[in-house]
Amino acid sequence: MKVYKKIMDGLAMIEKVILSVITVVVTVVTFANVVVRYASDSQFAWSEELVINLFVLMIMMGCALCARDGSLISLSLIFDFLKVKGKKIFVAIATVVNCVFYGVLLCTGWQKVLSQMASGKHTYSLNWPEWVFSIFLPIGAVLLIIHTIEYFIDVMSNNAACVKIEEGEEENND
Repeated sequence: MKVYKKIMDGLAMIEKVILSVITVVVTVVTFANVVVRYASDSQFAWSEELVINLFVLMIMMGCALCARDGSLISLSLIFDFLKVKGKKIFVAIATVVNCVFYGVLLCTGWQKVLSQMASGKHTYSLNWPEWVFSIFLPIGAVLLIIHTIEYFIDVMSNNAACVKIEEGEEENND
């Protein structure tokens, strides 16, 4: 289990570094575009295309990191009133439902990538193959599945904050 957590921590660290780099790139490109637009009446036509697509990757990776600690989607109004056993059942159901949804996202995203590869279409401004940006969706779906399962394992093994028993508290699994 320790090796598993080290691998998952390493993956999360890589994701955080990528998110940091993307944030810097998006900020610099957007700022440069604003300066150019202010200084002249033109703009970088390609900046919008790049920034929007990088935001898609940021959202998918950010959601995956949120899923890692169970903060992505939750009904805390119900969840917070459940005892440990109820929380585990709730997380198990949510994991199945979420993984099915992410699986559909993965399959449809991958089909879109394959379709775009076959068509050979390129983006309007950057003239890059369209699939270069579309692949962000299946990559994000894979990360969401991985981190959702990671959270499930943490909950079931009592390593998640929501199911840890405080000192002096009795474990009541009713």
